[in-house]
Amino acid sequence: MQSVFIRHNCSSTPLVLQQLWDRRLIALHYNDSFSTNPSDYDSAGRKALDRLWRYCREGAIVGADYHRFNRTAMLVGQITKGASVKPVEFCDPTTGATFVYKTVALHGAVEVSYADFPLLVGVQPRQATITGWPAAEKVLVSALSHQPLPHEPSCLHPSQLEVLCYEWLRESRSLDRLLMPIGRGLVDIDILGINQNGNRVIAQVTHSMCASDLLDKQERLLQHARPEDKIYFFLPESAPLKPDSRVQTIDFNQVLNKLEASSSVSTKRMLSEMFADRNM
Repeated sequence: MQSVFIRHNCSSTPLVLQQLWDRRLIALHYNDSFSTNPSDYDSAGRKALDRLWRYCREGAIVGADYHRFNRTAMLVGQITKGASVKPVEFCDPTTGATFVYKTVALHGAVEVSYADFPLLVGVQPRQATITGWPAAEKVLVSALSHQPLPHEPSCLHPSQLEVLCYEWLRESRSLDRLLMPIGRGLVDIDILGINQNGNRVIAQVTHSMCASDLLDKQERLLQHARPEDKIYFFLPESAPLKPDSRVQTIDFNQVLNKLEASSSVSTKRMLSEMFADRNM
């Protein structure tokens, strides 16, 4: 089932947004019109309403943000296949202001705390009102089903895997200090730090399975290296990378297996938070 994000940044008041939240409704607000026909709206409204109707026809799992009412949680629920978009008029009882929204009911909706699923904050689309959200699909399913994510690298977001690779380097005593934030700042390097001997550690974290792309990434990583640097390349298992004696390759399963075998309480807690596994 496709995953969807909707941001309730519409003209409204917190009391009206609370009504949407309490009634487990998602909504679009383009003009105070009762029409649900996309062709009756301008470009932005037409595109958004077209998407909403498509999600109704096909079904979807939805993460709905109502940050002007609740900044600490979102609703996660399902649009059932064959659902309809319905116009509903809402009124703020304190001001008398009214708003006509195009709404869809969420089936089986649950309130999901951002503290429990922080990735749902970190990967929210920056501008779109309603859009596909494949980066959050597995987390949304986990939150809705109250089940942990499978303990597989593919279930984590790329930014989380970068963190795990950094933690693998620390757990292996291959890195002591960072020189730059993880995954940012340098085009071809995801992790840049110093080891116990005072030498630089540089690492690339990639999800590519394309041989030519992997070779290009490895060559660019080597171009940044000094003779004494320790160089690591983290990548998926069975990735078709031609080995280079200057580079130590580590697949994501090795990273996860080593961290899961750690006796460190903090490491176990880190993994339990990432996989939403309260039983670890």
